[in-house]
Formats: sequence, C-alpha cells, structure tokens
Amino acid sequence: MKAEQDGFSEESENEELYEHHRIVADSGQKPLRVDKFLGNLLPNTSRNKIQQAAAAGNIHVNQKAVKSNYRVKPSDVVQVVLSYPPREIELIPENIPL
Repeated sequence: MKAEQDGFSEESENEELYEHHRIVADSGQKPLRVDKFLGNLLPNTSRNKIQQAAAAGNIHVNQKAVKSNYRVKPSDVVQVVLSYPPREIELIPENIPL
C-alpha cells in the first residue's frame, strides 16, 4: 500500500486544520471496509473518527464520496480528510504594569 499526504481541498487557509491522506490499495487487496482499512493504516486514528469523517462526506474512493461500509478493492485510491484533535496550548503569564 502506498500512503502519502495529499489534499483535495482548494482552501489553503483551512488546510492547517485538517489531515489529508491519500492511500492506494495494493493490487492484492482483499475487500475490506474502508473504516477498518483506514484504521489499520492511520496511526492514532480511531475507527469512530473515521466513521464520522465518512458520514460527513470526507472519505473519497476514486473521487467519489463513500460511506464507512464501502469495501476497498484492489487499486482503489482512498482520500480522507480528518480534523486535527484539539491542541494543548501553554499560556505563559507576563508581568504587565497596570
């Protein structure tokens, strides 16, 4: 399987808020649900998060939006956009004279 970062959104300002993945299934790929397929390949990504992305129309196979129960076939091109988890921001207080 070949995985690479890719985006199918033209909006560059929002690209920092999302993870873009493009995965090409091997020619010997056995039919497997797209949510399980992506769950096996994307580290630290829950199957629930992938199912939510599918419900929102953010998983495309061969440039068509699919549901989480779609079965990935050999040579399918899977593109997914996932939102980044909320990031912890450390606030450092400054001594500002009033």
